[in-house]
Amino acid sequence: MTGSAEIGAVTGGLRFRNLAYGLALVLFAVGLAGRSHVAIGYALFLIATLAILSGAVLLGIFALTRWFDTAGLRRAYAAAFWLGAWTYALAVAALAGYFAHEGLAGRIEWRYLLFGPAALAAIAILDLGIWRVIVQRNLPTVTRFGDLWRREALDQPALRRALVDEVILHRTLMTVSPFRWLRHQLIFWGFGLMFLIELAAVAFREAFPSFGWTDIWHQPTHPLRLAFDLAYDMTGLMVLAGCLMALAFRLMVHGREDQKYTDTPTAIFLLLVVLTGFLTEGARLSAVGNPEGSWASFVGLAFAPVAPRGPIGTDVVWTVHALAACAFIAYVPLKRMVHSCATPIGRLVNSQKGLLAAKKARVVRGLWRGASQR
Repeated sequence: MTGSAEIGAVTGGLRFRNLAYGLALVLFAVGLAGRSHVAIGYALFLIATLAILSGAVLLGIFALTRWFDTAGLRRAYAAAFWLGAWTYALAVAALAGYFAHEGLAGRIEWRYLLFGPAALAAIAILDLGIWRVIVQRNLPTVTRFGDLWRREALDQPALRRALVDEVILHRTLMTVSPFRWLRHQLIFWGFGLMFLIELAAVAFREAFPSFGWTDIWHQPTHPLRLAFDLAYDMTGLMVLAGCLMALAFRLMVHGREDQKYTDTPTAIFLLLVVLTGFLTEGARLSAVGNPEGSWASFVGLAFAPVAPRGPIGTDVVWTVHALAACAFIAYVPLKRMVHSCATPIGRLVNSQKGLLAAKKARVVRGLWRGASQR
């Protein structure tokens, strides 16, 4: 019975996957034929974003507290992640088809024709890279020891302390080197917050107007638009300062043992993205004569005097910034930046002394059993 049930579950999963792939192809084809609306893709994107965020919150409640029923929470966060992953794939298919049609019809500027495929490729490489580095590499360990990581066996107080001390505040790094701690915090939180702000901006800049709602993005003095401008400049300034500190640290430790804690290519790459972003903002402000509300883009205002003038220069710097940003997103899982995702998970796991001891005991028993059978 158990074998039949497992075979049925696998068969059902394959059927659903094939159905989802087929639906994605249909959405892409309908969009490519000009029979779709951009709102469909953005609606799916918002559903995917909310589902993934809900799954993360439910997983946090599951791991960090004793609240609610364990089995129910596990089903809830698994369903949320499952829904988010598939609606995200459908959203990409729908938007790709729609914008491909618009591009072929000549209704999209050339720079967006470059940016669209680059953004899709970057997101695909990012997703695949994170899956391979964080999930696939750890699957053998999860398969072998996953049964030990039961909710009732978790040390929630230790997990919460590790989350605050090592993931949010990075206190261990602070005790080792305040300079490296500040550099890391500026880049880590600057980049992370900027990413979340961009997700919210997509909703207000692209999705909501496609539903026929008020387009605040073309109201420069709207309080919410000003808040976005200020948040972009604050987080961009954090990353800029962090990159400059990283390059200064590289010069300080050249030829010393601490040089292993540097990542100069990543710092230069990210610095290019931030600088071209501020130049793009400065060019936009210069083109419209620094309108009312431009105070929120205070860093862009500082770059305005050296920003390119004219539509060609503005288009070029925008394109360089957009393609560099896409390239950096694809670069994240390929180099040391991916440790920003993997290291916090390792710190959380290491906080569970009892579970690690149980894992070690199982390994020792396995070795002892293997030795006794020789």
